[in-house]
Amino acid sequence: MPTVSALVNRTVPGARSLTEEISDSMEVESAVIVPDGDLAGWSDTDVEALRRMLVILPLSVEPPQDRVETTVRRVGAGRAAGVLLVTGSTGAGSLDLESLAALARHHRMPLLVAPDDPSRVWARMVTIIRDERNHALERTGNELREMHRESTRPDGLKRLLRRLARQVGGSVVLLDRDGAPLHAFPELPRDVLKHVATDIERVMTGEIRAAAVDIGDGAVRIQSIGAEQTRTTLIVVRKERFSPTAQDLITDASRLLALRWRVDGLTRRQRRADLVETRTREVVLHLLMTANVQAARRVAGALGPSLAEQIRVYVMAGPAEGREQAVAYCQRMSGGRAWIVRCPVYIGHVIILAPVTDDENEVEDALRDYAGRVNGVDVGGSTPVALREMVSGYSQAIHALAVARGGTEHYARFSPRGDMTALVRPRGHKWATSTLEPLTRYRPQRGQDPDAAELIVTLRSWLDFYGGAARQLKIHRNTLAARLRHIEQLFGHPLDDLETQSRLHLALRILDGPEADDGPATLEAVLDDPDVRRWAEMQMMPLLSRDPELFMNTLRVWLGKNARIEATASALGISVPGTRKRLTRIEEVLGRSLLSGPSARYELWFALRVHDASSEPGQHSVTR
Repeated sequence: MPTVSALVNRTVPGARSLTEEISDSMEVESAVIVPDGDLAGWSDTDVEALRRMLVILPLSVEPPQDRVETTVRRVGAGRAAGVLLVTGSTGAGSLDLESLAALARHHRMPLLVAPDDPSRVWARMVTIIRDERNHALERTGNELREMHRESTRPDGLKRLLRRLARQVGGSVVLLDRDGAPLHAFPELPRDVLKHVATDIERVMTGEIRAAAVDIGDGAVRIQSIGAEQTRTTLIVVRKERFSPTAQDLITDASRLLALRWRVDGLTRRQRRADLVETRTREVVLHLLMTANVQAARRVAGALGPSLAEQIRVYVMAGPAEGREQAVAYCQRMSGGRAWIVRCPVYIGHVIILAPVTDDENEVEDALRDYAGRVNGVDVGGSTPVALREMVSGYSQAIHALAVARGGTEHYARFSPRGDMTALVRPRGHKWATSTLEPLTRYRPQRGQDPDAAELIVTLRSWLDFYGGAARQLKIHRNTLAARLRHIEQLFGHPLDDLETQSRLHLALRILDGPEADDGPATLEAVLDDPDVRRWAEMQMMPLLSRDPELFMNTLRVWLGKNARIEATASALGISVPGTRKRLTRIEEVLGRSLLSGPSARYELWFALRVHDASSEPGQHSVTR
């Protein structure tokens, strides 16, 4: 809407201001012409009816000075936008214009005088005000539509505040329940906030819903936002008084801000609940990984669904940004019966523990379909395993996943070729106990140090995931490194040697099973068994039947270089990508994962050792 001077200049070119030092920033909402005979009547009018009105006083017939002063005084008390004295062709006569100007200054109200026809001036003003009001309504509608669009965006709250700051030409601050600034655009007016601290406190405590404060040459609007439990406070500051349009804009924005604030609050609570559920599911997975089946059952039973006695483990791998979509799909297709966990180690993996039932093929078919139609998604599945053997099922799913990545269906099920641990467990318990004795008998000197159980869990996780163990165990990588150094000190030798890792991995798996009464004390004696030799030949057969020179040599060098790709590439005289491609091809041929943990590197180290030991003299041995 136009201000007094803008409106008068557009309708009465010859007008002059008698109060130039007074700002006329107030917008004119209407104009009224007061005929000569009604001056006395207007002096008794309810002053609230004059707010933001431009009063036109025709002076074609000279009225008494005191009557005009009374009218100006009453109009000023009503916070009118201003007074225009229209003198016509006769001029102001004997009226004391300076006295009238002094009254107008007292009320900080513009006073102008113009020689023109009062009716013509009023008609032109009404037309301009009507047109401006229509334009303002159109602009307001457009602004509201823009604000609605802004409010639906991910950072809708900030966008609304920025837009409001631009529209009112000032600063906007949003305070939390404790009075701390959450957002401020374009800057935080600290001095102003101190000046109106009492009014802010009254709004924040709920004593009043809103407050408007004049501060020198500026103004502050304080508005409560949201319900009492989640109340926040909006503060708008600018260097001039708020026009009706600006006030309406703040009111409309407050409603949108309250709605967006509530939505954001609900979203935050939902995220916290989702985070708690995610962490709880990771706890269940961790308990299963560490063979604490009963504890896992109790936690899972509280959250749901319950864990089945017989399960099939699936691992779905895909882009990290698509994991939530994959989780939602798995929940729908399983009908809420499968236990679904976001893998804490690999950010793109989803682990599904599906119960083995009569209709379990529906789950497998659904996962196969998803892998076939969603780009970048691969799925590997295990054979049916008991819940207490979940670690074995997970390893199987990881091995199957390595095969799925190279297949056209992007889905694979684990193909068993014997389990070395099951073969050597009856005879290897004595050796395994002796091997791990420095760790199992350890007692910390300080209460805050990790005990033997924690160090065993750490070692087991590191052997499976290396650096990813920190994410699985929810510890800092420096803590992981410190624990590994401690374990090295207990064993008296470093852990970076693949033979050491393979021995420890086998010993841990043997002790996971039932105890045996007796057995040989050395690993060589444990492995000296016909069933173990047949198992080793079975592992090597896929490579020997394809391209033994290429595959066996690559595998032998890779294992001899402690499964380090860079060192392997250097020894083979090929590039790192070329080495990785060969190992990926070996994964596909063997149906086992080599490059991602849990890796088959330990089983292959033993298989190659047994294979070489049982071969003719002159055959290769494991390279060190």
